[in-house]
Amino acid sequence: MRLITAVALIASAATGASAQVLNVSGQFRCVQGCAGGLPGPAFVTQNGWEINLVNEVGQPSRAWIDYPGHIWAQNWNEGAVYSPDGMTIQFDRGTIWQRDLGEPPAAVIPDRSNSKRSAKIAPSKIAPSKIDKTNARVSAPIPTRPAPAPAVPAAAATAFDGRWSVVIMTQSGGCDRAYRYGVRISNGDVIYDGGGPVDLQGHVNSNGVVRVSVSGAGQQADGQGRLSRTLGTGTWHGQGSLGSCAGVWQAERLG
Repeated sequence: MRLITAVALIASAATGASAQVLNVSGQFRCVQGCAGGLPGPAFVTQNGWEINLVNEVGQPSRAWIDYPGHIWAQNWNEGAVYSPDGMTIQFDRGTIWQRDLGEPPAAVIPDRSNSKRSAKIAPSKIAPSKIDKTNARVSAPIPTRPAPAPAVPAAAATAFDGRWSVVIMTQSGGCDRAYRYGVRISNGDVIYDGGGPVDLQGHVNSNGVVRVSVSGAGQQADGQGRLSRTLGTGTWHGQGSLGSCAGVWQAERLG
């Protein structure tokens, strides 16, 4: 009886320890053995032991952690190991993904335009003097220059303006598992950068919060999330011919 109890306690402890696995969600970049021969962004979305993968050419695969440190990609019929810190994923056929941490923040240059400086008068700016009839030295008046016209502000541009590649991944519902499309951000407005009868309206706030609504071919979806200068993530939900769907999206800046 004592032996059975001990075995049960050990099994319970092992199950509790393995119930928590490292979350490797995020954007990666293929650096070796990439599909198509070119490096590119890849995405991992994890919910517990279940994972959705999108490779560097936009091909999705359902996957799961079959044991801590190892992933099995069902659609690709391939396994992969990830590093203990979740920074690298290496697939059985030699492909290697490294976590994409984006560009380092730009250095902030302090504005010294308001600092006090000692006033200096160039010799050429000293007003000439003349002597009046009483031999008193009198300085000639210094002519004043007209104030410059106020500068006309340039067209407003945000830190997020440019071309972006967006990957949409479905987590619930009968919609396609994943697909990729391009958008362009101009003065904070999100513009669809592809063909077809698609109506997309969206805007990015100065703090990176983005909201988008898209419709076409009898389908409609709304998305929200946040952008940095190079990456973005968020969620979406919508309604189509197969009912309601929902999932996540990830974006990468192209230029």
